[in-house]
Amino acid sequence: MKILISSDVYEYQTTGATNSIVTLRDELRKRGHDVRMLVLSPNNKSYFHDNAYYIASKPIPIYPGARISLKKHDKLIDEIIKWQPDIVHAQSEFSSKILVNRVIKQLHIPFVMTCHAQYEEYTKYFCPSRKLGRAVVKMMSRKIYNPAKTLIAPSNKMRVIEEGYGVKCPIEVIPTGIDLQKYQKKLSAKEKAKLLAGLHLRSTDKILVTVCRLAVEKNIDEILAYLPNLLKKEKLKFVIVGDGPYRKKLEKKVAKMGLEKYVVFTGMIPADEVYKYYQLGDVFVCASTSETQGLTYVEALAAGLPLVCKKDDCLDGIIDNGINGYTFENEQEFTNSVRTILDNESLKKKMSKKSFEKSMAFSKEEFGAKIEQLYLELY
Repeated sequence: MKILISSDVYEYQTTGATNSIVTLRDELRKRGHDVRMLVLSPNNKSYFHDNAYYIASKPIPIYPGARISLKKHDKLIDEIIKWQPDIVHAQSEFSSKILVNRVIKQLHIPFVMTCHAQYEEYTKYFCPSRKLGRAVVKMMSRKIYNPAKTLIAPSNKMRVIEEGYGVKCPIEVIPTGIDLQKYQKKLSAKEKAKLLAGLHLRSTDKILVTVCRLAVEKNIDEILAYLPNLLKKEKLKFVIVGDGPYRKKLEKKVAKMGLEKYVVFTGMIPADEVYKYYQLGDVFVCASTSETQGLTYVEALAAGLPLVCKKDDCLDGIIDNGINGYTFENEQEFTNSVRTILDNESLKKKMSKKSFEKSMAFSKEEFGAKIEQLYLELY
């Protein structure tokens, strides 16, 4: 099949959506399909490179890293129409979707969409009223998703949310897959010692780790608020892997709380190096409730980490309480969960094994196969 995937984000941006899109592209190509991309350019120039049509765009200050294309027509769209794709998979709701509409209408081909974001959690960036923001999201969801042949949701949580908004097109739950082997790789003792030294950590430290873009909706503040009580009985460090617009505020909060000795900010880590930081951890922690699926949860599973995460519907099928980790709703549940794991090495090893086993359901190969089957049913 000739498959066109459209997206407002691409490889030059580091997001969960980007990882999902690139994984899908690569898996479909492995299966013999001709896959091309329609994406926003990282600059104000349109061009074709490496089977991707880059449409001129500009940054827009509604959210860090967001870009918009003001073009209504572009000669590259004519080139796509000449190529004649069999199906379109729109991965973004905004500029690239507007551009790809002409391809869909002129060629009379089916299109599917994937919802990558829980947009209610992002309305704070452009709308002072949460109620008004939710109303806008509901209206836009119906308008954008209903014409699709199928809407792909990465979790049952997102299916329920979109149905609640009034989305009537068929919704298929297909979790994004990852390259499990990348996160299953083990650090040698020498590599681990070097990494620990670079972060000013010791081999005897017990380490909580989180991996995310540092934005307010990731709710790292909540974990920081719980650390002082946890530190009364546990000698541990909290390693925050990633960067983003909220980092400076988090660093100021850490300093104000007097936690500089216990909290480590790594900054942005190259994608092919992130697995090493999971391997440093004893427990993966997260307090975000804004995830649609939470690829970092799956990455942590593949790395064999027990998880302690704030209760959220997207954790269904990820955490089995008491088996490979715990969910929490308050400080007491968080601290008890972390202590239970850290104070029982035998339990930690059992949970680690169960996490590894759980990750096998989220392989990139399974992801590609399910999406391919959906295309074939619609084509």
